Amino acid sequence: MKIRQANTEDLESLTSVFADYRSISGLEYDPENGRKFLEQRLAKKDCVIFIALIDGNIVGFTLLFPFFTPAGIKEMWLLNDIYIADEYRHQGVAQSLLSEAVFFSKKTNKCKVYLATKVDNVNSQTLFEKFGFKKTEYINYEFITDKNGDS
Repeated sequence: MKIRQANTEDLESLTSVFADYRSISGLEYDPENGRKFLEQRLAKKDCVIFIALIDGNIVGFTLLFPFFTPAGIKEMWLLNDIYIADEYRHQGVAQSLLSEAVFFSKKTNKCKVYLATKVDNVNSQTLFEKFGFKKTEYINYEFITDKNGDS
């Protein structure tokens, strides 16, 4: 298994895996808009995408977005989604992606990696806690300003 940062040459393969991720998450299978989203992220360099490869195939990914804590006057990374294709789960792929995210956070002098998961996603919660992530005392809220922004 190899973990590395995605680039534009990965766009086609990553788009397919990203569409699967969205579909499994209960969203529309929409490779075209997924590709546009990923293409924009890579072009704008407003996030870091790490991919997991096995035998040259992308089997998982995670996205890191820069995030700030004004109260703490520090920068951090927001790990906004991690996905592993079903047939590659429970093989250490998620742990490898998390390890790379934490290493990258240290390498870029950020204070932490922050993430959130659904309350009923016990498998992910177990993985994150086993890895060393700690539950916070915060409750998340959102205010949807776009009728399509509820995903």
